Amino acid sequence: MGNNVGLTKDAGWQFGIRKTMPANLETLWNLFFSDRGLGFWCEGVDQNFSTFKEYSHIRTKWRHRDFAEDTNLQIRFIPSKNKDKTTISFHVDKLKNESQREMTKDYWSKVIEDLKLLQEDTVSSSVLR
Repeated sequence: MGNNVGLTKDAGWQFGIRKTMPANLETLWNLFFSDRGLGFWCEGVDQNFSTFKEYSHIRTKWRHRDFAEDTNLQIRFIPSKNKDKTTISFHVDKLKNESQREMTKDYWSKVIEDLKLLQEDTVSSSVLR
């Protein structure tokens, strides 16, 4: 395989990113799947999830607007031991090439940053009430 970061032996190219957020599992999950939250990440996502385990993970198909084919998407929510933080993890595989991997990296990295901003905005709004 050489130095091709993200190239797997049998599943094509893959990409994964995770971020720990300052919110408990239920709060982050509910924000992520709210109408407002869905607007930040569900473009190209098949919402007929092949796996949907509440407060844990989903599996489905995802297609970037520049891709001709679907990829596999897994999103996991991992609570911290002290329950006040949650790690959200995105994993995409069945990418065709390194270019698709880079587009996937750009897309889901932006989703992570947007979700962080949405979560901060939600916390600020609830404090102001």
